[in-house]
Amino acid sequence: MKKIAIFSVGSGGHVIPAKNILNDLNDQGVPIDRFIFITDKRGMEYLGDIKVKIFKLDIYRSNYGLLGYIFNFYKFFKAIYKVRQILIKENVSILLTTGSYIAPIASFLSYIMKIKLFIQEQNIYAGLGNKIASIFPGVVFTSYPDTKNVVKRRVLYVGPVINKSLLKSKNLNKNEFTLGVQGGSQGSEEINDLFYEYYTKNDISEINILHITGKGKKFKKINDSNYTQHDFINDMNTYYSKIHLQISRSGGGSLEAAYLGIPQILIPYKHGTTSSHQLLNAQYLENLGLAVIVNSYEELEETLNKIFNNLDNWRNLYFNENIIESGNIKITDMILKEINEEL
Repeated sequence: MKKIAIFSVGSGGHVIPAKNILNDLNDQGVPIDRFIFITDKRGMEYLGDIKVKIFKLDIYRSNYGLLGYIFNFYKFFKAIYKVRQILIKENVSILLTTGSYIAPIASFLSYIMKIKLFIQEQNIYAGLGNKIASIFPGVVFTSYPDTKNVVKRRVLYVGPVINKSLLKSKNLNKNEFTLGVQGGSQGSEEINDLFYEYYTKNDISEINILHITGKGKKFKKINDSNYTQHDFINDMNTYYSKIHLQISRSGGGSLEAAYLGIPQILIPYKHGTTSSHQLLNAQYLENLGLAVIVNSYEELEETLNKIFNNLDNWRNLYFNENIIESGNIKITDMILKEINEEL
């Protein structure tokens, strides 16, 4: 029996889309024993609830871009050899990667082993891993119509990968406004600190707060009855179904709220390579009228106060009703077609 190998490591921004595609294919009738999942220690945190064969590997990760791989090529090829043995033993014929440092290994092996390659990019500006991976023959599924930093001839724009179990809420309580606050899959101390400052300086006792602080993130305790705090939520339906507005980072996960029709105040990450894609993601959603960008406490305070002082007409202040379509069906259809061609 030929299998599908999913390469996905690191944060939830990489692993959760891969997991969602696996679950969708399984729902479409692909048996769970036809999958293997290749990940790392961090990726394992998001895979506890799926019964798939998982290989946890310690693979070299360059902190110096392409030069790091060049000067440490022996570590790179050692990892390639190890993964190649797994692919041979498991009889893999289709390969999917969602980026990060494992994507170049996945794409290189797909080329030398003549395995069909699918790449999924969740951000508008691809990271180094998917940039390198897109050099090799395959299909790059993108979440944005003009994704940058990938080989354009490989690109197929399909829309973001969404957890299809998430439901668009139609019965929000109009008499009780709820603000959601989160910093992405890993949380954000910057967002936690900005929100705490706002909360202590302004009287918003009539606003319900649902706050996901992130595992291991420090946050001063708030004991008010309108405030609920979690460090992590497994079932995000319990979060999204209750909130009218969200404060968040602008990683690939911000498309999830946009897909559900939840307006957002986005605070892009400002450091390192992640800053480029977060700003571009946020600008795309702001241009569609699905979000507003803030870059300081003063901008956050001004935006929230304007909304909270105009709750009868708050959506019309910054937002409109544009719709984000998910890419799940197009992705699973292409992979299913490849599976059926093997039969």
